[in-house]
Amino acid sequence: MGRWSRHLEALTQAISGMGAPPRSEDATALQELPEVEDASGVAALPSTGQGDAETALADASGAVQNSSIEQALIQGMEVTLGDLDQTAHGWMYRGQPVMVFAVDVAAVEDQQVRREFFHRVHLASCCGALEDPAQVVWIGTAREALAAPGLEGAPHACEYCLAKVNHRGYRSLGPRDRNRVAAGFSFHWHVSQYAQEFFPGETAHFWAPGKLPQPLLTTDSDEPQQGTCGVCEWQVPVGEEWFIPVERGEALGLAIDTCILCAQQQAMGVLTLPDERALEASHARYQAQVAGEPVVDSGDNEESARDWTRVRRLLPLSWHPLCEQLERKLSAPVLFHGFTGYEGVAVLAWPEHRRGIVASEEDRNLLPEGWDFWTMRSVLGSLG
Repeated sequence: MGRWSRHLEALTQAISGMGAPPRSEDATALQELPEVEDASGVAALPSTGQGDAETALADASGAVQNSSIEQALIQGMEVTLGDLDQTAHGWMYRGQPVMVFAVDVAAVEDQQVRREFFHRVHLASCCGALEDPAQVVWIGTAREALAAPGLEGAPHACEYCLAKVNHRGYRSLGPRDRNRVAAGFSFHWHVSQYAQEFFPGETAHFWAPGKLPQPLLTTDSDEPQQGTCGVCEWQVPVGEEWFIPVERGEALGLAIDTCILCAQQQAMGVLTLPDERALEASHARYQAQVAGEPVVDSGDNEESARDWTRVRRLLPLSWHPLCEQLERKLSAPVLFHGFTGYEGVAVLAWPEHRRGIVASEEDRNLLPEGWDFWTMRSVLGSLG
């Protein structure tokens, strides 16, 4: 491991002067990362359907006819960095999120270091070479299918990129868990967590490698207006367009009727939902499920609901990065905690500590004094 560390240090030094100067956060990400003594609380990497889509696309990659840019991107195509648009958590190419790989840094004389860098998948500009608009790179959308001249095997995730975007709380993990997160990296999981950043807008969209992002069609008049989700068994209410009958779900890779929240986690691709609407649906589903639970002592009922697995299952995907990091540090919270006489709710709350997390600053203004309320974004920012 020490040998590779020296190689990477040499590579960083060699390319740090190329292109635009690295931003301060880039430099921070390239420094030796602090380790925590106990990372045993890291949850197992969940399967969300996106990884299954990635594998299926890799299996079928040999049959892909590159008749369009979308299909060509499954395996990869050559561009320059100047052709890409950059977001906080990745690159976009003509409206599609892409990985960067097979980057040949000609200024590096050490051939072994140069080859190692060539076999990395990048999510962000983690060094000077990836700041140069003229740098030739390969881009793709399906990790297991990526191919480029000179690529001798499947490229691996760049740990500096994982640190920069703090993928699955990478910065706070010990070496063993960092290795596990890097080995289990799924590009589609990454895109799904920041879907509103990659696909901003007020409507739901679906994207998968080989396809252009498409708006999720609204329910036709002759389709069911409500129904029961075959995954979570929620009786979806009428009038909210939160129910996806199997006829429409087939285009998402779904085989049963689902609610839109379960569809987001089960779809063979990335189903983006506007944050506010997704949280509204999540709250409605939670209330319906609580109303259907057996009537027991309220304290016992609340305590039994405090489980991180249940929290992640009930919240939209955009809340999962926060939950994953908090799970290593805190006991499970109360979901959608309300306050007598106040309109607002805390999405996550720890009443014993009088602390809670809300969706926005506007929500905080609807809640009582005497508590510490933080927004989801501010907590994520403080965690890195």
